Amino acid sequence: MILTAFACNDRQSKKAKDNPYEVTKPTSGKALIRKIDKAEQKVLKPCDSIVTEIVTTSPRYKKLTKGLYKAVVKNEGISFGISLDGSPNARKDNSLSYSKTYDFTLFEMYTDRKLNTARFSFNPNNKKLYEYDPVHNQLKSIKFDRNLLLKYNALCK
Repeated sequence: MILTAFACNDRQSKKAKDNPYEVTKPTSGKALIRKIDKAEQKVLKPCDSIVTEIVTTSPRYKKLTKGLYKAVVKNEGISFGISLDGSPNARKDNSLSYSKTYDFTLFEMYTDRKLNTARFSFNPNNKKLYEYDPVHNQLKSIKFDRNLLLKYNALCK
């Protein structure tokens, strides 16, 4: 298994070290994104880790990432990933900024740029997951595994 971190500048370089996900290409050729467990990195707290699971197991996220690694590499890219950009507990969650919702960005990484391809938001108040629609400038509710809300409610009181 090969682990690689990429960054475009010093600020992102620091964030790359704090990124709780790794993207790898096993011999099968499919990209794997796996959450690094607490023993490997103590960045994620239970609350943001379950919200991340809600996003990454949603049918929409799976649809967007199916075959994405192959497409990125075909376009001379390096990898893809997801980042937590905003959180109600920004310091605790190590997100980039404060937000009333958990805000995620799905991105493609190239040698000269990072291309944001989709944005997701989980609202802890109404317990709904949204995808941002840039054409209509609005959030659209999307499906996710509602059984994960039991875990969320237990960990995020």
